[in-house]
Amino acid sequence: MDFTNSSSESPQAHLAIRSPELLISFTASRSDNLLECSKHPLPYHHHLPNLERFISDIFHKTHLSPCVSVIALIYLERLKSMLPERARGEFDTPYKVFLASILVASKFCEDVGLTNRVISEMTRGLYTIQQLNAMERSFLYLIKYNLKVDYNDVDNFVQRYGDQLDLEWQREMMERCTC
Repeated sequence: MDFTNSSSESPQAHLAIRSPELLISFTASRSDNLLECSKHPLPYHHHLPNLERFISDIFHKTHLSPCVSVIALIYLERLKSMLPERARGEFDTPYKVFLASILVASKFCEDVGLTNRVISEMTRGLYTIQQLNAMERSFLYLIKYNLKVDYNDVDNFVQRYGDQLDLEWQREMMERCTC
């Protein structure tokens, strides 16, 4: 991932997650606390595992990169700041916002991002490709299509949560080469 920076130097960075378990737990908590959701599952929700287990399974199956993981969390913060105070969700809303955040972050960060088909298969059809498409569109709309994440965004995130998540963030500045 090339983060943008407004200086005349070209940044290079390394972001590492030393404890995936801490990140998974934090992500589950963030996803679950975005908005008040129904505590009563609908009949088709009974197939959902515990949220943290669900996130752990997806995290390990997709081999989410540290970059995608952190950017997805930054997007979740943006979503929370955009939601009306009275926003309410269904029982599975935390699952949906997690999936939408990693799909969008992956497509933003990586040359070959996650696809909705792959996620649908990983959830064993709990969410169809069409449902994932709708989740992604809704998520993008709610964050006002603000996908830009730069070094300052990551720096701020790491300053707030780096110790809690055991993140390693090294940033080196190199002179920009011009050809």
